[in-house]
Amino acid sequence: MKTDLVNSYHKLLQRQLKKYGADQFIQDEHFLRFIEAVNDSYQSFERDKELSEHAFLISEKDFEDMNHRLQDEVDLRKLSIQKLNHTLASIQSGNSEKVIADDNDLLEIVELLNQEISKRREAEKLLVMAKNEAVSASLAKTEFLSIMSHEIRTPLHAVIGMGHLLLKNHPRSDQVDNLKALKTSADNLLVLINDILDFNKIEAGKLEIEEAVFSIYKLLTDIVTANINNASERQTPITLRIDEKLPEYYLGDSLRIGQVLNNLISNAVKFTHNGKITVEIFLKEIRGENTVITFSVQDTGIGIDQEKLAHIFLPFTQASTSTTRQFGGTGLGLAITKRILGLLHSTINVDSTINKGSRFYFDLSLKAVVGNKEKDYKKHTDDFDLSNKRILLVEDTPFNVLFAVQLLEGWKASVGVAENGEMAIQRCKETQYDLILMDLQMPILDGYAATRQIREFNKTIPIIALTASADNNIREKVIAAGMQDYVTKPLNPDDFYTRIKKYID
Repeated sequence: MKTDLVNSYHKLLQRQLKKYGADQFIQDEHFLRFIEAVNDSYQSFERDKELSEHAFLISEKDFEDMNHRLQDEVDLRKLSIQKLNHTLASIQSGNSEKVIADDNDLLEIVELLNQEISKRREAEKLLVMAKNEAVSASLAKTEFLSIMSHEIRTPLHAVIGMGHLLLKNHPRSDQVDNLKALKTSADNLLVLINDILDFNKIEAGKLEIEEAVFSIYKLLTDIVTANINNASERQTPITLRIDEKLPEYYLGDSLRIGQVLNNLISNAVKFTHNGKITVEIFLKEIRGENTVITFSVQDTGIGIDQEKLAHIFLPFTQASTSTTRQFGGTGLGLAITKRILGLLHSTINVDSTINKGSRFYFDLSLKAVVGNKEKDYKKHTDDFDLSNKRILLVEDTPFNVLFAVQLLEGWKASVGVAENGEMAIQRCKETQYDLILMDLQMPILDGYAATRQIREFNKTIPIIALTASADNNIREKVIAAGMQDYVTKPLNPDDFYTRIKKYID
């Protein structure tokens, strides 16, 4: 056989032909066709074998990959069930009786989760109902305080007002002490009422901080003077020290600053007998346009236990029940002080030792006022002159009318009186006034409705509301009705005059 021809066949066929083949077979055409067919079979078998082995290798790899993926999914499922089980255990309510026996029981876990979700939804509904009830109760409380405030402040306004006028009209020497005692008792009652109402405003976020020019010397002097009588009764002198480096006039809320200082000084007086009280303010530093002032009230009174210091600023709380029995008070003064100072961006501090005394102090950053503003302020507060000013007083309570008319006429104003809103409208149409003082609660037509009707034909006349209400939204209501401002009864003559002068030249 020819070597080239044999070498072209499959290896196995080559070996067979070399071993058993003869040269004469190569000449036989039929034999050659047979050999070609056998060779093709060998070649096809090899190709099929290679394909089969390759296919097996691919399938084995795919199977291995699939097996790994399935194992990962099983592990993930176990982890998920464990986490679900842990979550369920953490959120189950205390009275849940059912527990999971098998960590792999996903259906049981889902069922228990659904039960807990249902309980939570029910609890949420109860919380919403409780919240709505609390809101309703809060509104009822606010309404009650507003009504009670009006009912208490109205007669108290007459008591304080008449006491002020009697003291002003040169009483006999034997009457002065009685009138001062009357005024002191009325002022103390007003402080208690204001504490409760102010605390309610603070809780509702409605306590307003205003800015106006005030004399820090006058503010401190007035507050100390107001407490001197009570201190003298306890044989306790009050010393006032004011840093000479401090400017006199500042822009701020003198009412709230004064309230804080009065709380601290009156507390010092209350808890100090046969001792001394020192009220001091001094310059701490200058920060740009602002002056940082340290206010300090120090006494030699009963002192406060260190363990009780944190509690004295809580509402309706005093250092001990014996303190309440012996010294009285609502326990609101320091709580209000702390919260007012918070609104003024300050913090109250206290150092105290039992039987040696206490020191309360805080810093305030205030903008000093210089130049013409000082003269303007002096003009507004010192002259007390309303000559040639026509003022309409709209008030239905006779005692309130008597006090306000005497006060305004004492400042040389010309005063007209209307007993209700309907009469006020008619008076405004007949007479040109410079200012209207409008009571809010009156028969026939109240102050709000009267103001709205007056604004239909007179847009410019200043109207100041007179109110004994403790409504937290009073400012928004009077502004919405068309008034410029409001004054709270009982009237403080100095504040009342200042407010009037703010709106008339």
